[in-house]
Order: sequence, then C-alpha cells, then structure tokens
Amino acid sequence: MTQEKKITVKKPAYLQNDKLADEIREIMKSKDKLFFNVMGSIGAGKTFLLERIAEKLTPHYRIFVINGDVATTIDADRIASKGATTVQINTGGGCHLNAKLIQNELDKINIDDYDIFFTENVGNLICPSAWDVGAQLDIVVVSITEGEYVIKKHPIIFKGAQIAVINKCDLDGLGFNSDTLVEDAKKIKSDMKVICTSAKQITGIDELIAALGIKI
Repeated sequence: MTQEKKITVKKPAYLQNDKLADEIREIMKSKDKLFFNVMGSIGAGKTFLLERIAEKLTPHYRIFVINGDVATTIDADRIASKGATTVQINTGGGCHLNAKLIQNELDKINIDDYDIFFTENVGNLICPSAWDVGAQLDIVVVSITEGEYVIKKHPIIFKGAQIAVINKCDLDGLGFNSDTLVEDAKKIKSDMKVICTSAKQITGIDELIAALGIKI
C-alpha cells in the first residue's frame, strides 16, 4: 500500500517536470542554441572539465553555465574566471537539478545573449538520472579514482546519457586500466560515445567538444 501511494504521489511531479523539460528543449531548438547537462560524482572533475571547455570556447562562443550544489558558489566562480557567464543554484540539501530550477534561471536572462548552455548538476550518480532538465545531450563524468566498479554500480544514469567521460586518465593504472570503464559503459549502452580525458593534462578536451557537435 505504501509503495503504491509513493508511485501515485510522485508520478505527476515527474510528468510535470518532463513537460517543462520538453518546452525548454523546444525553445533552445527554435533559437538554434545548444544545451548540455553534465552529471557526475563529487570529485569526478566536472568543474575542471567545464573550466577547460570554457577556455577553449569563450573566444568563439558566449557560454552560460548553471551550477548546482547544496551550498557555496565555488564551482560557478571557478568557471566564471575562464570567461563564461555563470549562475549558482544552491539546493540546500536537494540532490539534483530539475526543469523548474533551470527555467527559473533562464527566465532571468535573454537566451539570445548566449550561444551554448551547460548545467553542472549536483554531484552524485543517482538523483540526477531521474530528472530531465531540458538538455539536448546528457553527459556523465566518472574518474579513475572512483574505482573500477563505478559504472557497473550506477547503470541507470548511463542508460539515459549520450556521452560518457572517463576523466583523470593521466592516473591510468591505479590497479586497473581505464579500458575497463570504457568497456563497462559500452556494455550498458553500445552506441554511447565514450571519451577518456584528463582535465589536468588538457587531453581529450577537443574530442569531447567535437562530440558535443561544437566547432572551434
């Protein structure tokens, strides 16, 4: 009985979120804008990757990044220092961003003032998988330091994503090889684009940007 009640209560919220997410996607499409949702655990390197992407793209494009965290503006400040416009959403305990939170921020700006939009979702591999934010592509970032089973333990978020990034590949060989994570991602979703990167060494960044369909 309790389980049935939970499903009944939560279903309308998901449907409402998905409807708004579709509206965001349609607006972005109609304005010829790109919008990407970056997900991953705390410490996987999402912010560092977005810093590297901003360094590459801001000389050519106007970038807007929505950062999600429980507290602080640390990530937004770091990415802003690379030339992107950023805004921080502090969820105060919430473990994901949703379409309403994204729409609230988009309503505050003129979308036409920017070319490419990113969200950096709240750091974890569970909650963000259930909530569509209206992006055209979902990107999941994991790192070598999270261990050889990180993808096997979190298949749902990979099933819904289009691109997987294996970050910190400069640390390859810490008991296993990054090929293990690449293979695990491909087993979950055979057509997924999997890219090995090192934000520290600035490797794989151009390949990731190309996978997003962005030309420099």
